Amino acid sequence: MSTPSKSNNSNNPRLPAMAQLEKVARKLTMYSQALREQLARLREEMVAEKRAVLTSEDDVSESSARLQEIEELMAKLQLEIDALRILPASRDDGSLAARQQELEELEEERQEELELLAHIRSMLQLHQSTHSKMQRMIAALIKELHRVRQREEAVVLAALRSRIVKMALGGFVLDEQGEEDLLREALQTVRDQGFRMQRAADAGDQPVVLKHAAEVLRELRTSLLSPKNYYQLYMQVMDELRHFESYVEEQQQAGASMRVLYERVQSSGNVLPRLYLLVTVGSVYIKSREAPARDVLTDLVEMTKGVQYPLRGLFLRHYLSLSVRDKLPDTGSVYEQSGGGTVSDAINFLLQNLRETNQLWIRLQHQKTGGSRPLAVREKERMELRLLVGTSLVRLSQMEGVSRSVYAEQVLPRLLDDVVLACKDCMAQQYLMDCVIQVFPDEFHLQNLERLLDAMEKLQTNVDVALILTALLERLTKYREAQGSVTSAGQQEAGVDDHNELKLDQQDGLKVFQQLMDTTTKLLLRSSRYVSGQAPSESGNADAPLTSVLPFFVTFAAFSLTWLAWRVDKDKQKRQLVVSQLESLALTLLRALPIQDLMQVPALRELLELMSWQGAWKDVALAWIRVLLARHERVHDEKQMDFLLQVLAPLVRDDPNELQSPPPATATEAGKSKEIEIFEAEQQTLAKVVHLVSNDDLDVKFRVFSVARRAFLQSGVFRIRFTLLPLIYQSLTLARDLAAHSQEKVQTQRQEIKAESETANATDNTKTFATTPRQVLQFVHEMVTALASKQDALSVSCVHLFLQCALVADGCAFEAVAYEFITQAFIVYEDQISIAREQWRALELMVASLRATRNLSSANYEVLATKTTQYAARLLKKNEQALMVLNCAHLFWHPSQQDGKRVRECLQRSLRIADAMKDTTSNQVPLFLEILEATPEVTHNYLVGLLALVKDHLDNMEHGQMRREGEFRYRAIVRYMDTLGISDDALSTSSSSSSR
Repeated sequence: MSTPSKSNNSNNPRLPAMAQLEKVARKLTMYSQALREQLARLREEMVAEKRAVLTSEDDVSESSARLQEIEELMAKLQLEIDALRILPASRDDGSLAARQQELEELEEERQEELELLAHIRSMLQLHQSTHSKMQRMIAALIKELHRVRQREEAVVLAALRSRIVKMALGGFVLDEQGEEDLLREALQTVRDQGFRMQRAADAGDQPVVLKHAAEVLRELRTSLLSPKNYYQLYMQVMDELRHFESYVEEQQQAGASMRVLYERVQSSGNVLPRLYLLVTVGSVYIKSREAPARDVLTDLVEMTKGVQYPLRGLFLRHYLSLSVRDKLPDTGSVYEQSGGGTVSDAINFLLQNLRETNQLWIRLQHQKTGGSRPLAVREKERMELRLLVGTSLVRLSQMEGVSRSVYAEQVLPRLLDDVVLACKDCMAQQYLMDCVIQVFPDEFHLQNLERLLDAMEKLQTNVDVALILTALLERLTKYREAQGSVTSAGQQEAGVDDHNELKLDQQDGLKVFQQLMDTTTKLLLRSSRYVSGQAPSESGNADAPLTSVLPFFVTFAAFSLTWLAWRVDKDKQKRQLVVSQLESLALTLLRALPIQDLMQVPALRELLELMSWQGAWKDVALAWIRVLLARHERVHDEKQMDFLLQVLAPLVRDDPNELQSPPPATATEAGKSKEIEIFEAEQQTLAKVVHLVSNDDLDVKFRVFSVARRAFLQSGVFRIRFTLLPLIYQSLTLARDLAAHSQEKVQTQRQEIKAESETANATDNTKTFATTPRQVLQFVHEMVTALASKQDALSVSCVHLFLQCALVADGCAFEAVAYEFITQAFIVYEDQISIAREQWRALELMVASLRATRNLSSANYEVLATKTTQYAARLLKKNEQALMVLNCAHLFWHPSQQDGKRVRECLQRSLRIADAMKDTTSNQVPLFLEILEATPEVTHNYLVGLLALVKDHLDNMEHGQMRREGEFRYRAIVRYMDTLGISDDALSTSSSSSSR
């Protein structure tokens, strides 16, 4: 067969098929290369998977997935190879042979890959079986590793705890962060061991349950935690112990012997876990009634003495009290039956546990728990744990078998003597006495009040007895109010005889009140020693008892009001006795405390109102004023003054309950009556209170005076003559101080302005007061006006007061104000003074005051001086007219205003009045001599004539003492005129004649 030529190749129909085959072959080659690469990666991954199959099941799953992908690719490749096989053969033998050889190679490679895949499958099955075996081995290893880890952790923790304890004994102190870390580790251990304990309980493995329960409780053995952190750990442990108690109860219900379990838990290695387990099992043991409750309780309270570390022992006994609180042999309880015990056994258990708990609580102050802490911090932490102590006492008060008789005979004596008074610790005594007052019924306190009060007197000095008495009085007051709300008819209808209810009608209320009064008085006397500094406390806080006396006194006043209204309203004699005791108590309080502390006693007013207005209350007020004056106590602000005047109310004003108070007795011709003398003495004592006001702030001082004025103006016309006078003078002093301060401020400002060139930053440090002297003078003007309008007998005093105010206003350069005050004095003189003796005294004050002024204008001064002279000329008696007109002559020879003409006129008028007297010469000569002695500035002729007139009257006088005195005064005047160089024949003649 001939070979076709090239020209025929183009027409050969097999050529497109060959091209297609070559194209497919190239694709197959590419796929083959990709397959080889994937197989290479697969081999590497399989090696890695072989290594990882021992540790992860997920890697095996991933390898299987990848193997499945490879199989899918191989299947696709097989399909393509099969497609190539069905293609028609090419006429190009060389090309076909090459392609055929290539296909054979691919087939061989495919067979190798299939063998490899089969090998991989077998290896994968082997690895899967190996993996399952490894999983079982790993689970066993993990379990064994966990056990080893527990043992190692226990060893490490024990070593760590031992090291920490050694470091603590060597002075090591955990800081706050270290303590938190230790607490967190302990809490985690408690949770882990609690979880294992519950798993063991579910599995019914009792030894393992006891083991893990002991591990839980072992965390409470730490001594490196503060009480606060230890309490958190304790509460977490209690949560786990509840599960343990439930397990023990289930065991008991299933028929297990509690006696055997009770003995078994005592084999625990450590004391603290053993005792917690013992208490828990013992609680269920009592509940099962397999043994008498009395025996188990006695065993538990004795066994717990094995823990004497204060903090751990305190929490252990608290757990004991909580665990058996509902399992005591109380009256009517199932645990009392069949020889389980009596109420006395329960009381003995609770009191013994209370005594031991209290001792541990006291020792806690000396235990430096959690490192070295300051005493104040330890005391605060100790106070936070006080509730752990009172649990037994609260349970004791809740027992049905504790009646009034049992309480009086068995509970209270042992409680006070063996627990409270025996401990000698102030904080413990304070807390326990307060618990006794709060938890037991009021009837018990009333029946045993004397014993309670005696115990209070025996407490330590630093114990705040006032707080304890306050709690007792509040209880008794509420009890009385509750009893008062029940009518006697309702009580008769009820007909119930409760052995715990004490009928108040069976008690002597006065005796109860007297007992409380005696104890209260002793308390205040003790507090008064703190005021005087005679008995400072050991802690150095001498004021601590006084701070509690104040609220106590409030409570005592409320108690007194309630008690007195109940028992002694119908018995006047008993009421007087009680009020006298209240008076003594109030005096003790007023003497012991300063005004500032007394202001914090709002019930003091209620206590004083129990007393009679003009009797005991007034006596207390007078006694208090004497105390204030004796110790020079000052009134510093308006609140203190207001409080002071409220306490002194019977002295300040009349009884508001009386429609009209009788006036004090008037003076008789023989003298003042006894009543008016007492009244005046009381008001004079009250007036001294004004002098106790002291404050550097003049504004505050003015407000204090305003409070006093408001009270005094309401006191009635018979009192203001004594109380307003000192207030007026003190106010005038205040006005002078304000004026002086203003002048000083002005001078300071001038000096600063003058020195401004030297000191550019000069500042004014002088305090500025809002009150002005003008305001104070207006304030005084109102008081003097009120006094003048209500007291005619004080007219001269009012004139004097107005004139004093005028002088103060003149000193402050208030001319108009000074003129107004003098005018008011003139008005009082004209309207209210009609007695000659009082007119003379008033005119003397006017003349002296006018001469003392310095800032009146000439016109105003002349008007006032002329008016005064006119008053003098209108006096009733001639000799008084002459002398007063002569005295008025000085008004016109003022240092700032001298008018010789007016002086001469006054002298001449005085001389005419004296010469016109229709009286004996013996009365005229002294008047003439008065005129001579007052006329050194008068002219020569006037003096000569006056001397001649005097000489004639001397010659006509009868010999006697009055003539000798007149001649002596006459010669003295002549000699004085000679020394001034005034000589005349008449004078000489008169002098020589008089000498003869």
